[in-house]
Amino acid sequence: MIGEASAPGSSGNLGPGFDTLALAISLRCLATAEPADTMTLTEHGSTSRLGENDMIYRAVDMAVGRQMHLTLSNEVPRARGLGSSGAVTAAAAAAAMKSLGDDGGRLKVFGIVSELEGHADNAAASVFGGLVAATSAGIKQLKLHDSLQLVVGVPDAKLRTADARMALPDSLPYEAVARTISRLSFLLGGLTDGDVGALSHAGGDEVHEVPRASLSPVSVELMDAARNAGAAHVCWSGAGPSVLAFTTSASRGRVIGAMGGVLGISGEVLALRVDYEGLR
Repeated sequence: MIGEASAPGSSGNLGPGFDTLALAISLRCLATAEPADTMTLTEHGSTSRLGENDMIYRAVDMAVGRQMHLTLSNEVPRARGLGSSGAVTAAAAAAAMKSLGDDGGRLKVFGIVSELEGHADNAAASVFGGLVAATSAGIKQLKLHDSLQLVVGVPDAKLRTADARMALPDSLPYEAVARTISRLSFLLGGLTDGDVGALSHAGGDEVHEVPRASLSPVSVELMDAARNAGAAHVCWSGAGPSVLAFTTSASRGRVIGAMGGVLGISGEVLALRVDYEGLR
């Protein structure tokens, strides 16, 4: 029996919501799975055997405890801060479960992806969809205001999450923590109410964006360009280098043009929607 499942990519952190907030985006990974004698993966027309340390192997093993042949069709750019690994592991685990007649349930898949990734925020967005606040202990689904639209600048350059993590400081001064809590309060109010004025106070994260700035100067350029073009809120998408801008219908075209001017032929600008379906 062949099982099939798909899950959306995600944008994590959203500025001051480090490792807590994420938003599912309208780019998907589709996986099919069927029982096999060895764990193999077909992608882009090529088939390879998966090793036990591969995240897809581990996700399938945790989900069903047996060998599978998997096929992936993934729209989510990899190593760009758009939640590709979360989407892939969620889709692969769910497809493997379905191939054995077990729909499993979203909570089981969320637990697998969260444990493997170490990022409950991205895992929750890919599994449950929409705007979420999440830790390993709980999930709260929120509603992004209908007036806000998504524009994402995706550089061609890649940035590994592990490398981005190494740039983070071991500690923060009290004043920076207080400013972060303030930014997060304005962010949540602005995203859920559509309050552009509130969102104007949510930028400038000091927890992860400032420390990572030297790793991807183009990300900083994208943020400045989008902000100057009228974006309501601009942030690194996950660990970068992609940049997410929240716009209104009035500013969306200007933001797309500004980001495109920064990237030129060295990336792409995507006008995306929020994915409210999650894993299916």
